[in-house]
Amino acid sequence: MKLLDATQWFAQDMVGFSDIHYFAARCRDTAASQGRESAALILLAHAASAFAERQEGVAVSTDTVHAFLVDLHEQAKRLNDAAGRSDDALLEALNSFAAQQAWK
Repeated sequence: MKLLDATQWFAQDMVGFSDIHYFAARCRDTAASQGRESAALILLAHAASAFAERQEGVAVSTDTVHAFLVDLHEQAKRLNDAAGRSDDALLEALNSFAAQQAWK
């Protein structure tokens, strides 16, 4: 999965945590072969896994899951856009996303 594929993945209908786990696994599995996009894929995988692990086993509203997916999609788009501009832009976007995840 390339970073662009990760952003497009959100266009499909997602119904549960198994979808989120699948997304995280695909990002992790392909990160090693994606060069400069690897860190972005790992951060997306980590965010997805952390959310799913925190929420599994408890009653979670679909609004909560939807809000998380919208936010993660926005982050993926920002990372992909930054990767298209320059290495410096990608590094700045990676740092911003990592900092946000540290507070969650």
